Amino acid sequence: MHDEFRIDVEVPRDHAHALLNELHSLERGGLAGIPIPKHVAVSHEHGHVFLYADSEQDAAATRAALEAILAKLQIEASPAARRWHPDEERWEDISAPLPVTSSEHAAERERLEQLETEESEQVGHAEWEVRVTLPTHHDAREFAERLQSEGYPLRRHWRHLQLGARDEDDANSLAARLRAEAPQGSEIEVEGDAADAWAEVTAPARPFSIFGGLAQ
Repeated sequence: MHDEFRIDVEVPRDHAHALLNELHSLERGGLAGIPIPKHVAVSHEHGHVFLYADSEQDAAATRAALEAILAKLQIEASPAARRWHPDEERWEDISAPLPVTSSEHAAERERLEQLETEESEQVGHAEWEVRVTLPTHHDAREFAERLQSEGYPLRRHWRHLQLGARDEDDANSLAARLRAEAPQGSEIEVEGDAADAWAEVTAPARPFSIFGGLAQ
């Protein structure tokens, strides 16, 4: 899937199927008067439709085609054009320029770190802790977001995740699940007596939580 430019739109869920059908027809060249963008990948989730393009030119053509289809279907929706910013690891409005200078790169990375700190969740007391070391920072971010969407409170530090558990059985059960679902190459550890690390909702993690040894 392409990851440089994205056009996204939210439509009523009962209209999403019709929109996808029209996009499929456009792919086959079946819609007169609507230009066919090149090299566009499409994904969707419920009423959210995402179209990924390789270049700004393809993104503009994709947005024009999407707007024409929405008008044809009489669906009131406003597509948004975004561009991937790798330093911040998020989609920004297409008008936001990519960083060029070292200070601009540093500013985006700083915003990413601040966002990650704000997103990290903490719980009260947990006697046991499950630690996960992911192969890459990207893997850690995606796996953390997935677990958080399922209601698991956790802390994330670069490639490492910390999840609290009430007791040894819960910790071992959680670790078994994570071993089965984490990306290949992940390391899972279980540690008891982790209450100090989770004692305060606003407290930082323990200064030295070792994930799979030193120098990770």
